[in-house]
Parts: sequence; C-alpha cells; structure tokens
Amino acid sequence: MNRLRNGRYPLSLTAGLVILGLIALLVAGAPLLAPHDPLEQKAAERLEKPSASHLLGTDRFGRDVLSRTLHGGSMTLGASVLALASALAIGLLAGLVAGMFHRTWVDVVLMRIIDTLMAFPFMVLAIVIAALFGTGFIHLLIAIVSVWWVAFARLTRSVVLQLKSETSIAAAQVLGAGTTVILMRELLPRAMSPVLILATFELGSLILTLSALSFLGLGAQPPSPEWGSMLADGRDHFLQAPHILLGPTLFIVMTVLAFNLIGEGLRDRLDPYERAKL
Repeated sequence: MNRLRNGRYPLSLTAGLVILGLIALLVAGAPLLAPHDPLEQKAAERLEKPSASHLLGTDRFGRDVLSRTLHGGSMTLGASVLALASALAIGLLAGLVAGMFHRTWVDVVLMRIIDTLMAFPFMVLAIVIAALFGTGFIHLLIAIVSVWWVAFARLTRSVVLQLKSETSIAAAQVLGAGTTVILMRELLPRAMSPVLILATFELGSLILTLSALSFLGLGAQPPSPEWGSMLADGRDHFLQAPHILLGPTLFIVMTVLAFNLIGEGLRDRLDPYERAKL
C-alpha cells in the first residue's frame, strides 16, 4: 500500500514534501544561490549552451537561465499560493452559507452563480479581463480567483449538507447554539479535511494555469522572470537553443508533481474511506 513501513505516513506524502522542500529551498535561496543577476543582459553571451559559468546556458538576451528560473519561482509560486488562499477563503464561506441555508433564496442565488461561472470558459474570462484592465499578474490573479473558488464552494456545500444530518449538529441547535457558532465550531473544522485535499491538487493545476496564461502574455511582463513567460520567451529559439526551456520546464513539472503527491498522501491520511482501504 501507499504507506511507509511505520504505518503512519503515506509514501507519496513524504516524497512530495521532500521534492517541494527542495524546490522551496532553491527558490527562497535564489538571492544567494543564483550565480548571476536575472535581469542583466550580455549581448556577447546570448544563446550560450550550458557551461561552468552558465549551468543552464543563456537566453536570447544573454541572461543566465538558471538565475532567472530560481528568481522566477518566487513569482510563480507566490502568485499561485495567493490565488489559492483567496479562492479557498471565498469558496469556504460561500459553501458554508449555501449548505447552512439549504433550499432558501441564499442557496439558490449562490448555486446559480456557481453554475454560471462553471459554464463560462475560463480562458475567455481571463482574456476579457486582460482586455478591459490590461495585462499583468494582478489582473491575472483577479481572473483566476473569480472562477477558481467555485470548486471549493461546491465541495464545502456538499460536506455541510452531509454533516447537518448528524446528531451533534442537532444537539448544538437544541442547546441554543447560533448559526455562526455552528458554522465556525461544528461545520468548518470538519469540512476542512476534504477541502484541503482538493486545495492541494488544485494548487498544481493553478501553477499550470498561471504558467500557461503567462505563456500567452497575460501574466508577468518582460523583463520580470516567471516560468511561463520564460517558456514563451524561448519558444522561438527552441531548435537553436533548447536549453532555454529546460529550467522553467523542469521546475514546473517537479512542482506540480510534488503537489499531486502531497494531495494523494493527504487523501490517504485524512480521508476515512481511503484509510479503511489501507
């Protein structure tokens, strides 16, 4: 099974944490570990192949690819975590309220909003926001958060509806607990486990989405280093200097893999149905 020999921690969780810890260490230590200034341009060294002075080579402006990859991680990962935290907070609140006031006008309105956003193509929304307010990471985050919260809201609502039928909730109501107390003390803590599992998987998808939209020019703008924009910057020189794409591609793949492994481990650890299978 997907567990270590001590029977306590899933192997995927341990592997994911190790990979993520290494990536976080490299990104956080970029000011010390990066061998060059990520914005420094050297026309004489453009498109150099990997060497002792440039481990991942240089791009079309002579900038060190490794330095830009390390520094770009803080923007990609920071923006992804910020967007996820915002979407998670909105989704939890909306799901708790919709579940608590099931079959009332509040639930109906929230669910119609959720259905509408889920039916609306996300890429179209991101392009519309970029066209109205301009390109940039802030506007890209607004577009992502405005849609990404619906998955958390639907899951939270379904969990709340299931928990409301339990005797502990009825007992709390009989003892005079108010709606806010029931939401915050009874429903929210018990809804967090499945939502956190989903959030871990969603963070990997969020990183891919941010990178893809930056690749299309809707996110970070030059000369700021960011993994998606670095891929876009190097695509015209792929046949001539494929090493330009190696750094950001490797970091994106490994980061998404780490979060997926962590999500699987948390599911095995926290989900009672998965624990029963082990």
